[in-house]
Order: sequence, then structure tokens, then C-alpha cells
Amino acid sequence: MIWFKFHIGDYISHTMHLDDAEDLAYRRLLDWYYMSEKPLPLDVTLVSRRIRLDEEVVEPVLNEFFEKTEKGFVNARADKEIASYNAKVEMNRRASKLGGRPKTIMDSKTKPSRIPNRTD
Repeated sequence: MIWFKFHIGDYISHTMHLDDAEDLAYRRLLDWYYMSEKPLPLDVTLVSRRIRLDEEVVEPVLNEFFEKTEKGFVNARADKEIASYNAKVEMNRRASKLGGRPKTIMDSKTKPSRIPNRTD
């Protein structure tokens, strides 16, 4: 993904208890997750190195906000946003193959003239 919706209220309400380093870790983890659109590696040392923070900071954040699976650490909220984004991209791709946005009723009619038709 090249962008994602950032729900500030949700983020703040779920992260108020984090210290600055944990908050930074979570943001970097989310950014990485959205950019790659796939689970984060299970190797906490690698993940910590990649986001340039200590394992002691990263591991608790991973355990709190991500679910550990066979494929790696996943985040349900991010997966939902990624799926929504990809659905919109696909819808736009299909629309472009059909010539762009669907025509509206006004598009199919001729534009009204400023001079009314006179039938004297």
C-alpha cells in the first residue's frame, strides 16, 4: 500500500498506556505491515533491527497488538484496512477498463442551451 487511513481516535485510545519508545515501535511496525501487506517475521531480533529499536521494547508491542501465527505476526485491523484498500483498487481497475466512471443521467443527455427553443 502506498497510503492507508489512519484513525487517530482509535490509535490514541488503544495506545495511551504506551511509553514513547513503545509508541514509536508500534507506529513503525504498522508502517512496515501496511507497506508489505504481509505478516511480520516471527524473528523478533530481525524485526527489532529492521525498525531500529531494542527487542525489549518491540517484543511486548508485538505481543500486545499483533497475533503470532505460523506465517508471522498479523494485525486484524490492518488486514481489514488492507482488504478494503485492495477492493477499492480492483474496483477502480475494472472501471478504468470500461472507460472510467459510470455515466450519469446528465452525461447521457445533451447539455441544455442557454437560449430556450421558441416555437412561435
